[in-house]
Amino acid sequence: MKQRKRKKPRTSTVLLFSLVLFIFGIYLISYNYLVAKKEKIYSSMNLLLYEDETPKTIEKEETVNPTAEGEPVPDRLANIGEEDKSISYSYIGTLEVPAVNIKRGFLNIESPYNNVNRNVTVIEHSTFPDVDKGNLILAAHSGNCWVCYFDKLYKLSIDDKAIVTYNGYKYTYTLKTVYTVAKTGQVEIKRDPSKTVLTLITCTHNSDTEQTVYIFELVNKTKK
Repeated sequence: MKQRKRKKPRTSTVLLFSLVLFIFGIYLISYNYLVAKKEKIYSSMNLLLYEDETPKTIEKEETVNPTAEGEPVPDRLANIGEEDKSISYSYIGTLEVPAVNIKRGFLNIESPYNNVNRNVTVIEHSTFPDVDKGNLILAAHSGNCWVCYFDKLYKLSIDDKAIVTYNGYKYTYTLKTVYTVAKTGQVEIKRDPSKTVLTLITCTHNSDTEQTVYIFELVNKTKK
């Protein structure tokens, strides 16, 4: 009985398969490049839109349809320019958001480096955590730039924690409210005035026309 010989794959089939793999590889490389390019352009647009300004805030009581008028908080800061690696910042406190791996210091409001183009920025006229029923308002860029410290905030869920260390104490907050506003240079803060809160503000993920506001309420204070 004769043993049947296996047919060798035709050269044309092998070449076709190799060509398909090659085209697929080129597609993957091109796709990753375009995605990275898009993110870079998005971050650059955010930086240009901010242009060394931090958002002004209008604080109102938390209501479904707030109508009370408020005055914008003046907070234009000096133009600092490019990062100077030799600068040593004297932080007065730190912000931690464990769920998205954020841990950054913040400066005194009067510091010339309290600016979104350098640091997580304390909005002028904020109150610090030791003020009962106060509101610490912090702003930072999002995107993939070196100062985009709030890039991952969009991944947060209600009841996620934020921790502020200040003046020898740790203040623990939980996220209660998230909403977006148009990027007009002013941000309306909608919060419960009977609570001590922390407000974080950054550009809305994948948008160059909106900002997102995250309102956290204080739940615990412990000695550091």
